[in-house]
Amino acid sequence: MSTADTARRRRGAELESALHEATLAELAEAGYGRLTMEGVAARAHTGKAAVYRRWSTKQALVLDALVYSLPALPGFDPRIPARENLRAVYTVLCQVFSGGTRFPALPVIAGMLADPALRECFVDAIVRPRFAVIESILEHAEQTGEIGPGTLSPMAVQTGPALIMQAFLLTGHSPGAAEIEQILDAVLNRPGA
Repeated sequence: MSTADTARRRRGAELESALHEATLAELAEAGYGRLTMEGVAARAHTGKAAVYRRWSTKQALVLDALVYSLPALPGFDPRIPARENLRAVYTVLCQVFSGGTRFPALPVIAGMLADPALRECFVDAIVRPRFAVIESILEHAEQTGEIGPGTLSPMAVQTGPALIMQAFLLTGHSPGAAEIEQILDAVLNRPGA
């Protein structure tokens, strides 16, 4: 191998980024069922050993690429009202579900969730951390009296994301600003507020 070849060889974070991008492209083009480690390596212009050194299974590779592609979720800011915190979180979720980010759109994700091992990892690495942010927002709102006692429940945490996903499944697009306000009303237990 020449010095010029060695100088162009990607390593570390640069190679991992290329592999993540290749995985996301393969998911979009072939779907989870037809994605292969070899296909990802070919798309990233590297050898399959580079993939297997980092991820021993297709599930691990895909999950890592999904985490890599997620936009940062707005954190909980105790200085602003719960409604504003939740609006920021739900806006990012709308972008994710609709394919407005690098994260695969909902139809691609639905195809992956048939794999029980990947579904469990997906929930642990992607869904639960987002629910934790929503729960923090609602806990603070309950503590400060912004929402009534007993409002916080697992269903309250899941309601907003579920309604956003439902809107996408029923209409093919994410809820608009007016629909997000209705979802916020439902979550904050203030119908018509």
